[in-house]
Amino acid sequence: MKRFGLIALVLSLLVIGVVIWLGLGPSYATSDQTQTSSPSLTKTGQPKGLQDKLAAANNDESKMQQQQQQESIKQMIQFFQKNPGNVTQLLTQLQQNCPDANCQALLKQVLAEYPDQQFAQTLEQLLERLPLYEKEMQAKIMSTQMTPQQRYQEIWNLREQILGQKEAQLGFAEEKEFASYQFAYGELLNRAPQMTQQQRLSELAQLQQQYKNPSKNIDGQSGSYDKALKLALIGVTDPAQQQKITQQLLNSYFSPKEAAQLAAREQQVSQQQQQVASYQSELATLNQEMNQQKQSLPESTWQQQYQLRLEQLRQKHFN
Repeated sequence: MKRFGLIALVLSLLVIGVVIWLGLGPSYATSDQTQTSSPSLTKTGQPKGLQDKLAAANNDESKMQQQQQQESIKQMIQFFQKNPGNVTQLLTQLQQNCPDANCQALLKQVLAEYPDQQFAQTLEQLLERLPLYEKEMQAKIMSTQMTPQQRYQEIWNLREQILGQKEAQLGFAEEKEFASYQFAYGELLNRAPQMTQQQRLSELAQLQQQYKNPSKNIDGQSGSYDKALKLALIGVTDPAQQQKITQQLLNSYFSPKEAAQLAAREQQVSQQQQQVASYQSELATLNQEMNQQKQSLPESTWQQQYQLRLEQLRQKHFN
C-alpha cells in the first residue's frame, strides 16, 4: 500500500506540476467554474498564450539562424573578393554551409547589402549567368584538329561572351593563369632539345616566377621539381648521368631529409616498374611455350601445367 501510495503521490505531484507549468493555476483542478474561466486550449491541449509564446520563440530562433547564415555567407564573399578567380570553390562552400532552400534568397540579400556594390553586382551577374554558360558549354563542339591552347581559348571566348569579361575574370582567373602556365611549359618542352640543360632550367625558373600563384599553390614544391626533372632529363640516356641529375635537383628543391625520402621512394617505384616489366616479359615467353604444347597435351594436363608454371612465375616476382 505504501508503494502504491507513493506512486499516487508522485503522480499527483506530476499533475500539479504540469498544471502549474501550463499556467492554469490551482483553480483549474478544483472547480468547473474556474475551469471555464481558464485560458482556452487548442486541439493539442496547449493554451493559446503558450502556443503564441512557442511560435514567437520559434520565429526568433529562425531569425537568429538566418542572421548566422547571412554572416557566414558574407564572410565567404569577403574571402572570395580577397581571393577571386575560383567561383567553383565559392559555390561548393555555399552549398556546404547553406543547405536550406532559402539560401538563394539569403545570398541575394547579402549581396544587396554588401559594402562594395560594384563587386557585389559583378558577382551576382556571374552567378545568374552561370547556368546558361554551362548549357552552352555542354552543347559546344570543337574540332579535334585544334591544339589544347586553341580549344581553351574557345572556351574562354564563350565565357566572356555569355558571362561578360569582368565576370569571366572574376570566376575563372585562377584557372586561366594555370592554363597559361601549363601551355608555356609545354612550349618550353618542345624547344628543350635545342637548349642546354642550364638554359631549360633557367627559363623554367622564369616561368615559375611569372606564374607564381599556380606554381606555388597548384604545382607546389613536388610539382615544380617534377617539371624541372622532366626538362633536365630530355636527351639524357646514360643511367649514371640520369641519377646524378636527379640527385642534384632533389637537393635543389628539397631539404636533405625530404630529398632522401623522395630518392628512396623513386628507387622503390623504379624497382617495382622493373619487376613488372620483367614479369610481363617472362609471362609472354611462358604463354608462347605453352601455346606450342597445347596441341600435344590433353586439355586437363595442359591446364594443370600452365597454372603451375604461372603460379611459380608469380611467386618468383611478387612474393
